[in-house]
Amino acid sequence: MLGMYVPDRFSLKSSNVQDGIGLYTARQVKKGEKFGPFAGEKKLPSELDESTDTRLMWEVRGNKGDVLYVLDASNPRHANWLRFVHQAPSQEEKNLAAIQVQPHAEDSNTFRRIYRERHR
Repeated sequence: MLGMYVPDRFSLKSSNVQDGIGLYTARQVKKGEKFGPFAGEKKLPSELDESTDTRLMWEVRGNKGDVLYVLDASNPRHANWLRFVHQAPSQEEKNLAAIQVQPHAEDSNTFRRIYRERHR
């Protein structure tokens, strides 16, 4: 995606998943490293319907687990490079977790944290 900043420890490459582009590591990323925040257009759950493609969205939850709003990264103008992190094909390959900073605040930020190193 032209003009989108990607940190030098990652690279965008051709992928067989969503949009044909995926985010790959350019060097080993260690367990516990954090990166983010995820950027997107803030939308209320009531603005979404059954036909909404949620693959590029993150839910931001309140302290009782209720969805306060979603961050929609489908529009590149409101998104960043984290929109290219896709769901792992299996539980065994999963190595990221989304964490929410300031989980009780309405302006929470969503980050990704490495919880398992994968060696290629």
